Amino acid sequence: MFAEAVAKALATIPDMAVVGSASTVEEGRRLVHETHPDVVLMDYRLPDGTGTRAAQQICAERSSTKVVIVTASDDDVLLHEAVDAGCSGYVVKTKGLEELVNATRTAAAGDAVIPPTLLRGLVARLNGTAGNSPFGLTSRENEVLRLMAHGVSNRGIGENLGISLNTTRNHVQSIIRKCDAHSKLEAVSTALREGVIQSPAPGRGPAPPS
Repeated sequence: MFAEAVAKALATIPDMAVVGSASTVEEGRRLVHETHPDVVLMDYRLPDGTGTRAAQQICAERSSTKVVIVTASDDDVLLHEAVDAGCSGYVVKTKGLEELVNATRTAAAGDAVIPPTLLRGLVARLNGTAGNSPFGLTSRENEVLRLMAHGVSNRGIGENLGISLNTTRNHVQSIIRKCDAHSKLEAVSTALREGVIQSPAPGRGPAPPS
């Protein structure tokens, strides 16, 4: 079983502790309620429902737990579904253990987990419904949000803007709250859809610090 194999592999990583594995949506919800994990790696296809349905319930019940969807499909439609469910990201099974470990660490740090190719697909979908609905973001928060849209980590945002990691985290949390989102990824998705920020140009990174 995939979940057991991943749990066994992750248990060998020195700075990680595996609190359990589940094979159904209900088992997963119960395990999260009992163990309060920092990160949940959730398979998309489960016997009693989809991983995104479980993620939506988990994010609603325990917002501090980050959920990353794991699937065999490199599909931007599933990514869009994961974003709507409040997930912190999406990773493809075929990328291997190292990718799962990196995704777990990234989500635990509060950053979004999303392959660049899927980010472009998400942006393309959102561009078709862009409007103009500001969320009362400050100029600094808009700068942070634009870097978030490029997939820059909290630490990278702080270095780019010349602010501390703690200040960066405060800005990110404020943006998530003002966008009525549950994660960085959902906040970026909402901001792109509402036209608050423009989509990053393919292959173009954020501007260097001034």
